[in-house]
Amino acid sequence: MPAPAVNSSLEAANWFFRQAEKEGLLLENEKLHHLLSLAQIHFALTHNFDYLMPSLFVCDENGFSDPTLSHALSFGRPLMPLPRLSPEADAFLSLIWKKYASLSIRDLGEFIKNSQSYADNYQPGRKNVVSLYEMASKFKNSLTPENFRQARKVMPKKIMISQNGPVVVSQWQPRKLNADKHKESKYV
Repeated sequence: MPAPAVNSSLEAANWFFRQAEKEGLLLENEKLHHLLSLAQIHFALTHNFDYLMPSLFVCDENGFSDPTLSHALSFGRPLMPLPRLSPEADAFLSLIWKKYASLSIRDLGEFIKNSQSYADNYQPGRKNVVSLYEMASKFKNSLTPENFRQARKVMPKKIMISQNGPVVVSQWQPRKLNADKHKESKYV
């Protein structure tokens, strides 16, 4: 079995966090786990079921997640140096980011939960460990363009951090003054 392309799921998570920062986006932990599980699945399907990262994923009510990474991130995002990935791993994670980052957490969650892999492995109230082969081979049928049409119709909302916490950012649109109703000052 060849070595994984990335040393750990924390290294891949760091890559996704830095990419989100470059684009001015907030990357929530749940969306991070969706991106990591989809990256692992795509890598397995395109590289003869090899591992992108040496991680086990569990299936629960939120989808697929890496429990070790979940525990590490529950204390906050750790300080990490710039990820040093191979050019191939960097390019692969870039493709995953381009394909899925624009989707909301809800849309990614629905996409994963509508897969045969999730349906076969989800057990209410339990965290079920899923093998890479089972996760990827049953997910293959879900990777069709039809599954993304509905999700891509909704534009993603940009979320940034203010002094009061996360806020949804929108483009500034000044109100238009109606010239007919504008009151002129009588002291001109």
